Amino acid sequence: MDSWRWSLNPVNPLDVSYDPDADGWYDRTSGDLPAQQGSWESRMFTPYDSNQQLSPGNSPLFFTNLQEWDLGTLPISNDTDGDAIQMVRDDSNGVTVGYDRSWALSDGQEVYKFGTNPVDDDTDGDMLPDWWEHDNGWNESNDNWSSFMHIKVVWEDFGSTKKPLNVTGMNLARPNMEWTWATFDPRDPTDSTQDPDNDGGWDCSGPTCLYIPYNNFQEFFGNTTLASANQVRGTPLLYEGEQVSEWWQLRGYLLQTGTPNDIYANYFRMYRINQTDDLYAHVVFDNDVDYMILDSTDDVQICRGDWTDDWERRWGSFDRFPNVGQGEYVWGWWHLDIDGDNIADGTDPTNYDTDGDWLNDWFEISDDMVDGIRGNGGSPIRYDDRTTS
Repeated sequence: MDSWRWSLNPVNPLDVSYDPDADGWYDRTSGDLPAQQGSWESRMFTPYDSNQQLSPGNSPLFFTNLQEWDLGTLPISNDTDGDAIQMVRDDSNGVTVGYDRSWALSDGQEVYKFGTNPVDDDTDGDMLPDWWEHDNGWNESNDNWSSFMHIKVVWEDFGSTKKPLNVTGMNLARPNMEWTWATFDPRDPTDSTQDPDNDGGWDCSGPTCLYIPYNNFQEFFGNTTLASANQVRGTPLLYEGEQVSEWWQLRGYLLQTGTPNDIYANYFRMYRINQTDDLYAHVVFDNDVDYMILDSTDDVQICRGDWTDDWERRWGSFDRFPNVGQGEYVWGWWHLDIDGDNIADGTDPTNYDTDGDWLNDWFEISDDMVDGIRGNGGSPIRYDDRTTS
């Protein structure tokens, strides 16, 4: 506390304009568009009058003690709601040389730049935390939450069903893709039920096939039966004795974090613990051109939970299981892990096949959920070769 002792002084009227925790918007440029200013109440936004809106400019915007008081944020904490957990990796020639907090969602930047609520880590209440939507959605070039991406799967008819494949001559190639808008806006709950990569499933039991979405909400939680925050809040789910109503409760409930069983039940755990453990991450770019021909010789390894990354490796070579208790990391962990805890933060909502094994994410999760026990079936974050029974 000593470093802050003169930043909040009851006998100094000038300290209302201080920003002791330096959580304002200091790196803005003249091309940046400030967020609409207003107030959040019960997850509803009310914009201020036009004379209270911010104009573009390149001068720093301090988030002062007075503003912190008005908005209920902490003047000596740059992240009141605790959602600035994203990590930024620096590399040199592919080797990690730095790994630090980004602090993108500091209090002042939430207000000035992003328009999110600095005292709520899920501004719109859709059970997708602000940090996850920011990581997937923020488009710095346009200062908005949408990107036009070539990610939407084109499904093709195969007899009485549909498959994410493309018949090219004699080959069964990966599916064609269409361009689509992908939006992850932490101020708007409606995008939580969107499915931009079109990686769901199909019910072809009737006269026509009906598409089953695997939406953004489901991507974050890795679940095909729960599809929205409203559904969850209307379902009697208990976490630590309380009704599940927030994202962290549902995540804890599903992954069984903090329980004696979490190491065996957490289907997003990335690190392998022993030779018989199948609950780990393995992401591959396999370079195969035909579904029917499996060639592992040209595989490019992206992320492997049975290897230890060079970054913070304590001893030995990479080709051993990581000791996360000693601070080691899964090899290539950052591809799935936003906050550096060696737990995958969902499947990739902009990639129909997160682990690269040609099986769409919905299919693998649905397969894993058949018997009610997670981790003993398909996994959307573990590459399974197509000969696996």
